[in-house]
Parts: sequence; structure tokens; C-alpha cells
Amino acid sequence: MIVVRPDAYRQYMTGRKRFVLILEEQFMDSFDIEHGTRYEQYTKVTAEPGRPLADILSREVREGSDVLVIAEHDLLLTAPAVAIGPERTVATLRAGTGPLALNQVSALLEALEKTDPDAVRQGADTLTAALNAAGGLTLDDPLTGSLAKLTYAHPTWSWTDTGVFQPGVVQAAPAGRHRLSADGVGTVITGQIAVKGWPVVRSRTSGTEQSRKLFEQLTALSHYPLVLTVEDGTVSDLRAAEAGSAKAAVALEQLFTTDPGHSRVAGLEFGLNNAVPLLPFNSESNATGTGKATTSVHLVLGSLPTTPLQVVLPCSISTLTALDSTTPLAGAGTAAQGDGSTRPRRRMNRVTSAGCGCH
Repeated sequence: MIVVRPDAYRQYMTGRKRFVLILEEQFMDSFDIEHGTRYEQYTKVTAEPGRPLADILSREVREGSDVLVIAEHDLLLTAPAVAIGPERTVATLRAGTGPLALNQVSALLEALEKTDPDAVRQGADTLTAALNAAGGLTLDDPLTGSLAKLTYAHPTWSWTDTGVFQPGVVQAAPAGRHRLSADGVGTVITGQIAVKGWPVVRSRTSGTEQSRKLFEQLTALSHYPLVLTVEDGTVSDLRAAEAGSAKAAVALEQLFTTDPGHSRVAGLEFGLNNAVPLLPFNSESNATGTGKATTSVHLVLGSLPTTPLQVVLPCSISTLTALDSTTPLAGAGTAAQGDGSTRPRRRMNRVTSAGCGCH
């Protein structure tokens, strides 16, 4: 039995009287709620197969409730604002599949308890101030010989999710992301970028298999880097730094061919939550968590809802600095000493992937 402890979740604003845990039917016997003193009422609600979150909220969840959803299927992980209403606060945890699914959810719930929204917000403020003063950025990975530069007159933040759950919208939990726009007027990104780590694939529609399939094709990046050449904000070439990432290169080539909008760099997304684990399934925690770094950095391809998918590729072996500076702002260079990040590193063998369709 996995225990959900609502009184420990600092992400919910104070003052609500009801906490509602919505569970897919398959999970109902695996979770229980610890009753505390924060809420007057603690309730579990069953989500039958095929039933959307919007219907459950409108029929079974009163206004003024704090809601946590634990589910595998997309129908329960999103809902229109009109169905949520201005007085409900709704957070979701995506569950994986297979024998370790419950272990993974348990790890996310533990991270939810450990998350300090004030610390996440402070990290976002510090990063914002540093990028405001930078005038441009360098993303560098000596291991693959990759170097890219992003220049801007003034940084534009296109997404901020800094720890506190807001009423009226569905938010992925645990929270803690900050996205710098790379497709605005006056912003230019050019060079080579090494991506490595567990990706995230987002979809503009629920119930799609396309995002699941693409995630599976990109999982080799958890072990092997892939180098993307970016020209004026668009991916023009892909190179597998080792043979293991060749499958990921082919998958991205096919995606770019199907819809060239996916090859456009929408931004750099930063993970700010050091309590969040990186998990081997399509979980937003992979974008939110910092890994070994103080702040993680990710390359974002495609823009929802303009493109069907949005692909978030971690740059876990790269370091982000301001132009003409060696002080790390995010990425591998901000990892704590003694975690192995300072060991001498060998240069990767370069393997060119077959026929990039993104030229």
C-alpha cells in the first residue's frame, strides 16, 4: 500500500478544506490517504476506463478542492479550464507501465513531499537574473566537441512553473520548470548541441500513441549522446556520437520529414527541482528534475499546439554559460564536486547517421 500524504504537499496553497485523490481503477487498491489536520475532508475517487478527467471533476469533485490525479492514460491527465473552474487546484502524476510502475509513482510522491516551492522559485529568480545580465549563452560539451550559441537582446520566458500549483489549470507534479524562448524576434541559436538523458515527448492531443512510440525510439539517449547541428534555430543535421544513438537519430529524422516544424528549436527548458527523480518512462519529471546538476538544461523542439508533438531533449553532458564567461549557469558544470563529473573524459567516437532527412 502506497500512502499519499496531502498535509506534506507545500505546492497546494493553504485555505482549502477538501483533498481529492483521483485514481485509475487499476490503482484503487494500491493507494491510501493519510488523514491529517490540514483538510476537513479526504476522499478517493475511482476513474473508470475511458472516463475523462473533465467528467469526473464536474460530477464528483466539489469546487474549492485540492486534487491529485494518479493515472497512466492521457484522458485523465488533462482537462479544459472550463471543466476545472477557478476554484479547483488540479495536479497530475503520470504513472508508467510494467512491474515497476508503482515504485515509480511512489518515488514521485516522495519527491512531492520533499519539494520546497520557495527553493524552486528562488532558483528560477537566480537563473532569470543571470540570463538577463548575460546577453547571450554558450552550450558546450567538450566530450563530443559540441558548441552552440544563443543570442538575444532580452531573454523571453515562454513558460514558468516554479513550484506552486495554481487553480484553474492542470499542472504536472512535481513542479519546477522554466523555459527560455528561442524562437522570438531577435533571438538566434546556432551551432552543435549534444543531447543525452531521458527525454520527454508531449502531445497536443490525448490518447495518442505517437508520443509513446517516439519516446521509446529515443530511450537510447539515456546512455548514448546525439549531436544536433542547429542553423538559425532549425536542426539541419543529426550525428550519432556513438552507434547506440543512431536509432534516435533516425526517429527524429522521420519526425522532421513528416512535419518540419518539429525541427525548429522552441527554447531551452530548465529543470529546477532537485527532489525529483529521473525516470525511464515518458514522465514530466525528466524535464523538472535537476539530476546531478544544480539546474538541468534541455533542448525543446516543436511548439504545441502548432506541431503535433513537442520533444524535450536533455543536455546532461553540456554546460551552459554566459557568452565570454566560464561560470556555469546550468548543466553538467553545476554538478557538485565528487559526483564523478570532474573525472577525465575521453572524446566520443563519431558515427554519422544515415541520410539525415532534415537538410
